[in-house]
Amino acid sequence: MSRFINYHTQAPFVSFLLALILGIGITYFIPASIFTYRLILIACLLLIACFFGLAIGTKWKVRYLYGPAFIIFFSILICFGALLNWESNPVIDHRHFSHYQSDHLLGFVSGEPKVKGEIISTEMTINYVKIKDEYKPVRGKLLLKIKTKERDLLLHYGDELRILSNFKRLRQPYNPHEFDYAVYMSHRGIWHETFLTSDALSKTGRKTGNPLIGYALETRKKMVEKFNRYFRSKESAALLATLVLGYRASLEKELIKVFSATGTIHILAVSGMHVGIVFALFAFCLQWMNKGGWLRYIRLLLLLLFIWAYALLTGFAPSVLRAAFMISIFIIGNTLRRAGNGYNNLAASAFFLLLYNPGFLRDVGFQLSYLAVLGIIWLMPLLSELVRFKYELANKGWSYVSMSCAAQLANFPLVLYYFHLFPVYFLPANLFITLPVSLIIYAGFLLLMLPLNKFTYGMADILEQFVLFVNRVLVRIEQWPLATVKSIWLTSYEYLMLYLVMITLVLAFQFSRKQLFYVSIISILVLGLIVNQQLWSKHNSNRLIIFNVNDQMAIGLINGAKPILYSNADSIQQAFIQYSVIPALEAYSSIQYLSFIKEPVKFHLNDISITNNHLQFMEKQLLILDGRKNHPIATAPDWLLVRNNPKRPLDSLLDTLKKSTLLILDGSNSRHTIDRWRADAERLNIEFYCLKDNFAYVWSAK
Repeated sequence: MSRFINYHTQAPFVSFLLALILGIGITYFIPASIFTYRLILIACLLLIACFFGLAIGTKWKVRYLYGPAFIIFFSILICFGALLNWESNPVIDHRHFSHYQSDHLLGFVSGEPKVKGEIISTEMTINYVKIKDEYKPVRGKLLLKIKTKERDLLLHYGDELRILSNFKRLRQPYNPHEFDYAVYMSHRGIWHETFLTSDALSKTGRKTGNPLIGYALETRKKMVEKFNRYFRSKESAALLATLVLGYRASLEKELIKVFSATGTIHILAVSGMHVGIVFALFAFCLQWMNKGGWLRYIRLLLLLLFIWAYALLTGFAPSVLRAAFMISIFIIGNTLRRAGNGYNNLAASAFFLLLYNPGFLRDVGFQLSYLAVLGIIWLMPLLSELVRFKYELANKGWSYVSMSCAAQLANFPLVLYYFHLFPVYFLPANLFITLPVSLIIYAGFLLLMLPLNKFTYGMADILEQFVLFVNRVLVRIEQWPLATVKSIWLTSYEYLMLYLVMITLVLAFQFSRKQLFYVSIISILVLGLIVNQQLWSKHNSNRLIIFNVNDQMAIGLINGAKPILYSNADSIQQAFIQYSVIPALEAYSSIQYLSFIKEPVKFHLNDISITNNHLQFMEKQLLILDGRKNHPIATAPDWLLVRNNPKRPLDSLLDTLKKSTLLILDGSNSRHTIDRWRADAERLNIEFYCLKDNFAYVWSAK
């Protein structure tokens, strides 16, 4: 117990953070309800009363009560984490705008508007609902999408809008392993969306919101425009705006793919490295003030001002907030001549960020950022001590290699879990990119501070060539053989097991504990069995999936590890294929063996054959009845897929259907057609399945 108290005294925020994370995590597994919320609230209040009663009654003079007091405080933080995460949920918040039947909503643009084609999308904070002629104050956020051709309708942060009250819940994913956008947005406090035309909204002419954030975003926009004026290449301007200002709206998908495949994607997310570069620049410029006396405190205030101004300019990304908070603690400790505990500082920054927004816990950038820093604090010293060189320069080089390896090792399981790939050449790519990125950021700041003239245009030309050179090198690395290992699918249990293996193995060698080494070996064996079972399942699975892709068509035929995709898409690069179809094919089979078949075509492979509207799979028959085509129904199908509002009635098909035929209607049919076919199916006792607003149809061979 004394060892624990000593550890807790050195790094108390580690325990506080674990309790808060546990409380937030509980809410991911328990459905939100008023009853549960009130129960936890009552428990929290009782625990607080016990804690203060213990403090007042004993005045902390009874040592054996320290343990129970800590347990009570730990429990308070667990309850508080759960309450905090549920606070803005519409189920809990009775003042949420979704609880009112209103005519109009009044609120302001609380996010940075993004323009894609004719669609403007942004986050909107709702302040009032209009019920008849009365405005009632409410709370909540809404995802606003506007279809317009009016370029002057471009919105800005703080613009107050009056919109029609025509919103709906964000939809859940309709396909296996599809990205859950609704859950992602709920962590940002958004549960509803609305899609309007420009005539369904109006600006009131007032500005609301946080004026400081509005000013920062407007300033960043002007800086981005300045970069666009400097550079002839849009790619260079977009990359520089991303690296310096964290503005990714103009970044091409191909460039993001290159950075992702080379393990340098963290460069594009303004994070600890970027904040560290900015801090190093200002710390160097203000070094003359660090001699002593009151100048040190002025330097402290100036450095804090610069760091948090930069964080504000980048939009307060979680990774930037983490870095800004940690560097602030470092600056304060250094100024006051006090050394800090790295684990405690890291935990403190995470603790206060989660108090500010508990949704950060499910943010991928937040998780990767903190794990990378944890890896550097814990693993980097261990790796650095493995090899020692005679020359100091070589030791510094090895220290940098150790830092890159430590960060990648800490993130390794999480990268596999979220992105299903591993960049093989992450080390040479990161060794190459760090110094050029530092130079690019410094040069970018210099261009922003200097006025437009011949000298700065010349400087911009040199910088542009340098940026293009860096990009070409990364493209070359991406093209190296086996640059990325793709299609790696881990379950949540598998990636947690992988972390268990890594942690126990490192601790076993760090503290020379045989027991931990045995645990790691057993964990490796269990993980190996699980992975092998998953691979065996892939090679022996047979599935038919009719995907819900709105009015498009995508049918997946998975025969072992070789998937076949039959679709009306022009290529697999189309957005609905990439986001809604490919994840399932990757999870259930080996995507590198994918055969893409575009209708209409004839195809035959083993026991799979496709001829226009007829698909044969595992002795099962799938027929497609398309209202725009006139294909005959020659055989009795096991599945009949109805598309594009066919005119013929269901009664006319009875002679060609089996009793066990499943009738499937997809999103290309109108509501009227779906209702008519559903009624006929019920009348004729035929099994019916509607894909519209429903999950994809999945059949697995037994």
